[in-house]
Amino acid sequence: MRNIFAVIRANAWWEYKIPPMLAVVYMVMIQSQIPFFKVLQLMSIPAIAVVLGAIYVSLLNDATDVSEDLKAGKKNGMIGYTAIQRIGIVSFPVILGFCIVAMSGSLFSWQNLFYLAAHISFTLYSLPPFRLKKRGVAGLIAEALGSEMLPVLFLVSCFYRDAKLEIQPLLFVFLGTWFFCFGLRGILWHQLDDSENDKVSGLQTVVQQISKPRLSRIGICIVTIEVAAFLAYVICNQLFLVIPGLIFYLIYIQLLAKKNGVEQTIIRPRIKPYRIFLFDYYRIFFPLFLLVAGMLNGLVNVFGLLFHLFLFQSTITSIFKEVRQLWRAVLSDILLQVKDR
Repeated sequence: MRNIFAVIRANAWWEYKIPPMLAVVYMVMIQSQIPFFKVLQLMSIPAIAVVLGAIYVSLLNDATDVSEDLKAGKKNGMIGYTAIQRIGIVSFPVILGFCIVAMSGSLFSWQNLFYLAAHISFTLYSLPPFRLKKRGVAGLIAEALGSEMLPVLFLVSCFYRDAKLEIQPLLFVFLGTWFFCFGLRGILWHQLDDSENDKVSGLQTVVQQISKPRLSRIGICIVTIEVAAFLAYVICNQLFLVIPGLIFYLIYIQLLAKKNGVEQTIIRPRIKPYRIFLFDYYRIFFPLFLLVAGMLNGLVNVFGLLFHLFLFQSTITSIFKEVRQLWRAVLSDILLQVKDR
């Protein structure tokens, strides 16, 4: 089992990419007042398909990066397999994913076209001779589309279809823009974090071709559009219940900087400890606060919260230990001030 998780690199995407997508489903669940068990019934097949897509992305990336990773001395779960074995391993989640998607209706429904487009996009990103990964901005766009924007559009559009909700095109524009920008920041950060290895392996990426000040300006533009699209999506759905979670997150990052010296960065890694701005919100606080808010529609939705905690317990436990430590530090400061008076 450990070997399987090592090959698919679940630790690199499971608790980072899946929770924000599920959070959007939770938003629609609350807005439409659909109970969690109904959501679970409706979304099981699309969610499994998205997970299989994420496995495909991870496997294809490793399979096509073997030579570069060997040069750079990086770990790669595909190094121990022959070319034929790699093809078989990479093909399996694709075939299984499309079989599962076909079970839910026409393979070429407009919802499933998002799923197909996501696979095409990331295949073009990684697979020679296209290998958009080496082709500058085109690679950034392909990765952001294939790993973030198109999967979440597939997931949410399936929910709308199966729950028989009215499609609102403008909401999908805001949602797609939000996740596209989120994906752009993710791939730019990844390229920066991996830039030394890329230089050793001879892989030319966008971040190697532009200055750090310019990259910072680009990051500010991206995150501005991202936040605007996120807020527009929230406002159009009239889901102002996300505001307490956002306030809690902003307080958390302020305390994190003050007490632990952990700064926020938009894209560029820092020498000192840092976190990527909004990443912890999207993957931890956003879905959890939504699920707590969902309990206002019925206590049966507490099972949704428990289910989410079970799926992503590792990261959630780690963050809330940190929150507890910060809270104790704040209380200690307050008590000291009271004693001084």
